[in-house]
Amino acid sequence: MEDALVRARAELVEALGQQSSFWGVGKVTGALFAVLYLSAEPMTLGDIADALGTSKGNVSTSIRALEHLGMVRRRVHPGDRRVYFEAETDFWEISRRVLSRRQKPEFDRSFALVDQSLGRARAAAPSDEQRFVAERLGSLKAFYDELDGIVALVLVIDPRRLGRLLRAAARVRRSTRPSLRRVPQ
Repeated sequence: MEDALVRARAELVEALGQQSSFWGVGKVTGALFAVLYLSAEPMTLGDIADALGTSKGNVSTSIRALEHLGMVRRRVHPGDRRVYFEAETDFWEISRRVLSRRQKPEFDRSFALVDQSLGRARAAAPSDEQRFVAERLGSLKAFYDELDGIVALVLVIDPRRLGRLLRAAARVRRSTRPSLRRVPQ
């Protein structure tokens, strides 16, 4: 059974390392979060470095990124000069923090540029190209407005209510999806 737990931990470290690499925060950052998430006790930089087989400097850089995103907290033990770290375990809270600190400002800048582009396209001299570009930008703006509404909802609604809402939406989606079963002839 212990071998299965070792493999389970290693697989999560690999999975979160790949995800964080995809999102541009570096493989070590995701792997580090996985190590902390599966640790029953807070860990020091040295403990984390040993678990990942990397340097304390590399861990230190990644831990700061995770702290900034609210995914990791520092802990101090009385009488111990070392700093310990533990993972945030509430994924709704993590999602809200990441969206508010990182993604939302990027969304807002991008949305503003699309709005500006749409205004310029609409102000251009009428032509087939002008209508085409304005239509495409209008479609993109409509999508961005819906996406912005979803992000705003995630940031303000109670996570338990949001979870129930998403589960209800998933049930609706499943019930309206055409059946993949063959209809008897």
